[in-house]
Amino acid sequence: MNRSAITTVVAVVAAFGVGLTWSYFTGSNQGSVAIVDLDEVARRIGRDKEMIESVQTQAGALNTQLVGLQNKAIQQLKAVRDGLNEDEQITNQEAQQFVRLQRSAQVQLTQLQQRAKVGLNQHRQQLVSQFRKDAQPIAAKIAKERGFDSVITRNDTVVFSFDEAVDITDDVVKLMSAEMPARPAKKTAPKAKTPVKKPAATATAPATSTTN
Repeated sequence: MNRSAITTVVAVVAAFGVGLTWSYFTGSNQGSVAIVDLDEVARRIGRDKEMIESVQTQAGALNTQLVGLQNKAIQQLKAVRDGLNEDEQITNQEAQQFVRLQRSAQVQLTQLQQRAKVGLNQHRQQLVSQFRKDAQPIAAKIAKERGFDSVITRNDTVVFSFDEAVDITDDVVKLMSAEMPARPAKKTAPKAKTPVKKPAATATAPATSTTN
């Protein structure tokens, strides 16, 4: 092998060796998976409180409407009862009609309460889904910059152990804090139209987590 060929081989080997050394000391993450804790991100940037406040606002609006409808139904029932002639004996038919009216009002209230509960859960899911959509491109950007091929969340995946070097939660918090700070969220509840009878139970805001 002539001197030129030997020099070329040595240069190639040296370059390859330098490449391996650089990859080792820079901690290349090619082919690796990054991990992010979305619940922690939401907590640290204040989005968890934002979501909770939005759900509570919706619950309060629904409760106000239910109480208003309850009072209206009570007045209607009272008017029907007062319309009965107290000087005369109430007939069995009148009594049965009044009972049916009460039962109907109770059924309507129960249905409204169930719809309110479903609506609150749907609202909560929409908030969680929006937060995940906001976090997804930011997490993907950070993962790509750090050489990761993909990102998984600790909230959806059972992760028994992992190297802290693959956790990008802190970086996601910093970038989302700068680009998408928490903001007051207002949500008005849909108006209920059916009058009801019976004390209205309060609509309880469900717990909010990015896990589900």
